Amino acid sequence: MPAVYAAEPSVTPLDSAPFGINTHLATRYTDLASMDVPAALVANAGAGWAREDVHWWRVEQTQGRWDWSYTDAAFRALLSRGVQVVGVLGHPPGWATPYTGDAPNDVSFYAPDQQLFVAYARAVVQRYGAYIKHWEIWNEPDNELFWKPATDPAAYARLLIDTSAAIHQIDPSAKVLLGGISPFNLSYLRGVAAAGAWGSFDILAIHPYVDPNSPEDGAIMAAADGVRTMMASYGQKPIWATEVGWSSGPGDHDAVGIVDQQQQANYLVRSMLLLWRAGIERSFWYTLKDDPGNPYGLFEYGTGRADFTHPKPAYSAFRTLSQQVSGTSFVSLGNLFVQSSALDFEDFGRWSRGDQPYGSLTATTAVQQEGKQAAAINYIFPTDQNDYVVFNRATPAPISGTPRELAVWAYGDGSGNVLKVWLRDAEGEVLQYSFGTVGPKGWHQLRVSLAAPVAAWNRISQDGNGKLDFPAAITALVLDDGTDEFSGRGTIYLDAIAAVSGPAAYDLRLRRGNALIDVLWAQTPIQASFTVGGANARVVDRDGGQTTMAVRGGSIPSITLGDAPRYVTSTFTSSR
Repeated sequence: MPAVYAAEPSVTPLDSAPFGINTHLATRYTDLASMDVPAALVANAGAGWAREDVHWWRVEQTQGRWDWSYTDAAFRALLSRGVQVVGVLGHPPGWATPYTGDAPNDVSFYAPDQQLFVAYARAVVQRYGAYIKHWEIWNEPDNELFWKPATDPAAYARLLIDTSAAIHQIDPSAKVLLGGISPFNLSYLRGVAAAGAWGSFDILAIHPYVDPNSPEDGAIMAAADGVRTMMASYGQKPIWATEVGWSSGPGDHDAVGIVDQQQQANYLVRSMLLLWRAGIERSFWYTLKDDPGNPYGLFEYGTGRADFTHPKPAYSAFRTLSQQVSGTSFVSLGNLFVQSSALDFEDFGRWSRGDQPYGSLTATTAVQQEGKQAAAINYIFPTDQNDYVVFNRATPAPISGTPRELAVWAYGDGSGNVLKVWLRDAEGEVLQYSFGTVGPKGWHQLRVSLAAPVAAWNRISQDGNGKLDFPAAITALVLDDGTDEFSGRGTIYLDAIAAVSGPAAYDLRLRRGNALIDVLWAQTPIQASFTVGGANARVVDRDGGQTTMAVRGGSIPSITLGDAPRYVTSTFTSSR
């Protein structure tokens, strides 16, 4: 059978203000009289969208007594400037939950009384539904911090079903968003779907945090692969990233503070563009302003919540990004990577199964991505526990050079199972790396970064430093059920495992009318050349500074690329 390629994720053209910010004006800005100040900064950044909380505990601290002052002011200030709003419904007062340990008139993170929650949602949408058309039901219901005493996908599904029905009864044109879940563990989403709530939301919202890793090393483009696997079974939905970000210092996901303000700005641009390339329709940066001890913002905390006098580099990076790519459509994503074969399955070798009797690894000519044969993993995962199967190669396959990534072609079966690889390094240490979710039917190339030390649970042998020291070799392949709730059988195919080296440089090419816009960056500095249109090219740096470069023979012969993205705009007269 010939090689079959899955369709690339659909890349929606960018509109005039394509990106959003988690603004928190209604809940964290303290001065009603000056709400226009931060709202103007949001609009001046080019943000087309704001994600705003409508905290239940603030608008109805006492049952039946409503205070809309902050939501009125924040929404008026944003909407009057053309910034659309996603309203997040959640965070009940203590009186609205079955738990009696929280103060009745203060915030509670316990699951609410469902009927009371629906009544609150009705009141919010009746007040603002003429102006706000997007409503996100809860924030991170899969996060035990925000749904106590324990996350419960079936309970959230019931809440989602009833709240969505109430919203659509009031405003049939409204769009309901799932409550911003992690896309890296599908067990919660499977539970929501199994409880019958898949038809009760219009947009699937995810929070694809990979910090403190870079967007590339954190494989942010693969964030929605598992979600798309579920869509193959339950039905297609637009995907929005309603939170993504990096802290510029110690924060929730980075106690050390690996990322500084300059890297934060670079990662902002690169993550927004790579998520868009991966088919995420809209992304929202988290957040507008730093919180104490959690510097994810575009502005420093300064002297307090109302101090917006200290913009960080990420603010100008967001503004420049919005200006340079608005109104464009996707053309291509190129790179300067070099791939060399590590294991192509033409010379299949001898493999032995580990202690888990859950499958077999065989050569096959039934389907292949390249060459004459591939590998087939036939698996049977019988329980709803942690089922997996290991295949050890009798002769480890050497990896040439010092690559920063491994890549493999995988043909999935829609199960959402996870492919992993064991590597033995120069010290004899065996480390496990995850390629991620295999995905639906069709060939997809999966990648895993080899740059960072691995977590303790991925150290198959306990000796060594937890970091891959070259030269290294492939010693085993592992198929894991991904979510322990999965049970079943199937077949996935693998082909052409490659070591990825060469310059870590990217060229995202966009088009607006007769102009080509190349967004260029490299994880380590290089000199590059590339083809453009016209006689001259305008180069805009990450923060908006501009220069002009001469084009020779239809190309720019040399341009310096680094961590900070650069925008190169050229025009053409012939059709391309």
